[in-house]
Amino acid sequence: MTDKREDELLAICDRVYRAQKNAEDEYRREVFGDNPPFELQIMRRDKVRVEIRKETVNHHEPHLHVTHSDKIDASLSLRDFRLLAGKIDRRTMKHLSKELHPVRDKLNEIWTTLNEKEDAVGAEKLISNLFG
Repeated sequence: MTDKREDELLAICDRVYRAQKNAEDEYRREVFGDNPPFELQIMRRDKVRVEIRKETVNHHEPHLHVTHSDKIDASLSLRDFRLLAGKIDRRTMKHLSKELHPVRDKLNEIWTTLNEKEDAVGAEKLISNLFG
C-alpha cells in the first residue's frame, strides 16, 4: 500500500513540476518572443538563483538578476548591490550582499565579458573560478 501511495505522490509532484516549467516557458515566450536572454547562473542557494544575463538592450549599469519563484524577482547593481528594480526581502538581500561583495570585481568582469565582449564561453570560465 505504501509503495502505491509513494508512486501516486511522485506522479503528482512530476505533474506539478511540468506544469510550472510549462508556465515559465510560456511566460518567457510572451515576454521575449523567440529570442530569450542568455543567462549564466552565478550561484544558487536554497531556491534563490543569482544570474548574469546577456542583455538585449543597452543598460546603464552592470547588474545581477536574483529570482526565487514568485517571492523574489530583482535586479541588483554590481557597483554597490543596491536594488535597481523588482522586489527582494531584507534578509535575502543582506545574505547575498555579504556573500557577493568579496567577488564584486570578478562579477563585474563576468558582466563585461558577457555583455560588452560578447564572450559567453569566457564568462562561463570566469564563473567556474568565482568561488573556488
